[in-house]
Amino acid sequence: MRRRFLRLALSFLLLVFTAASIPQAADAQAQGPTYIVQDGDTLSGIATSFGTTVDALAQANNITDPSAIQPGLKLTIPGFEGITGVLSTHTVAFGEDLATLSRQFGLSEASVMKLNHLVNPAGLYLGQQVILPQDSGGSLKGAATLLPNPGDTRLAWAVKQGVNPWALAQDYGTADKSWLLPVAPIYAPASGNSMSALPAPVLELTADPPAAIQGTTEVISVQLSGPAQLEGAMGPWPLNFVTETADTEVALQGSDALTDPGLYDLRLDVTVADGDGPTYSYSQPIKLRAGDYGFDPILNVPPDTLDPANTVPEEELVNKIVTPVTSEKMWSGPFQFPSTYYTKSFPSVFGTRRNYNGEGYTRYHTGLDFYGPAGTPILAPAKGKVVFTGPLVVRGNVTIIDHGWGVYTMYDHQSQIDVKVGDIVEPGQQIGLVGGTGRVTGPHLHWEIRVGMVPVNPLQWVQTTFP
Repeated sequence: MRRRFLRLALSFLLLVFTAASIPQAADAQAQGPTYIVQDGDTLSGIATSFGTTVDALAQANNITDPSAIQPGLKLTIPGFEGITGVLSTHTVAFGEDLATLSRQFGLSEASVMKLNHLVNPAGLYLGQQVILPQDSGGSLKGAATLLPNPGDTRLAWAVKQGVNPWALAQDYGTADKSWLLPVAPIYAPASGNSMSALPAPVLELTADPPAAIQGTTEVISVQLSGPAQLEGAMGPWPLNFVTETADTEVALQGSDALTDPGLYDLRLDVTVADGDGPTYSYSQPIKLRAGDYGFDPILNVPPDTLDPANTVPEEELVNKIVTPVTSEKMWSGPFQFPSTYYTKSFPSVFGTRRNYNGEGYTRYHTGLDFYGPAGTPILAPAKGKVVFTGPLVVRGNVTIIDHGWGVYTMYDHQSQIDVKVGDIVEPGQQIGLVGGTGRVTGPHLHWEIRVGMVPVNPLQWVQTTFP
């Protein structure tokens, strides 16, 4: 009898344990994150995105036919218990990093990394698409600033900023400390503002496009809440900021067509109060994508046009001419083509890899070529100021025009130059005639645009309105 009682008691306890454990697992999973199925989604693709399996998704959501999911269906994602909210994509802005995203969305840094399969905590780059629970905003919704004075206490800094020092301590995680580290980001609660690690008075930095492309022009725009002087760099290229509006500074910068694709630091240096205050620096990776340029056939040209004794000093001269960044923007709208011969095709486009005299494909075409016999008119594509005219070994008879903001255009191989240094030219004005001087295989116009000293694709400037 006693043994039978023990067996019954053990069976009862096992049933209780099993019954209790099943609802607990279900309840825990029910509180996990959810994903709304979009057009084109498959269960396999969703599983891959979140690092789970089709079977686990099907089991967590009682799906019997994995091929029958429909847009709008709400799926619970297994493996992320403790995270709540509807998962969606978020584009990483300049000033957002793992720490700010963690605070803004109420997640641990480990959870952000797990959701996005991140290996390197510092690997978030500008424009990256990350997965986050969009409706689970954390307790801290504030703009970041930097502690301007070493030795400031939390209380003194909070008084200056007009915020509650205890709220600051709670959000900043320094409740047990009375000091703050200088030049460390401080997140001050401010209703309605998204979080950022950017120093005041920088409100926002945008890059257009978010990912740079070899041989194209990048527009870096900075919105300010007060006076500041800006400098910076995009990879190896310094950024030269000019005033677009009262509260917006902009820098235009090209990326070299031979630069290896990958991640490069986009750095912003901020000196507050018209240059009299402290200087802060913030850096974040930006992705440089391949331009996917083709190859030109082998070209046979005069050897002296390849001789470093000629090419090196000529390039140094051109770089010196196109270095100044004038503050006046002279163009308006997209550029026009500098020739009427563009309706069907071009003899050579920007970025194609070049092999001269069988030396190998170690160079690229830095401009856009136009057909046209010698004597064909060359037209100014936009308003600008002529800063150079004359003969060069590689470029032949060349004209260089400054359009402002670090944007220059060049017109090579001319048979005749019709303008002089100092002239202001208007769109459509004749500036010269097509010829066959310099490194050529026949008469044509080579049109080149340099932005921040770097040759960029002219077709982008014909198709795009830059600020």
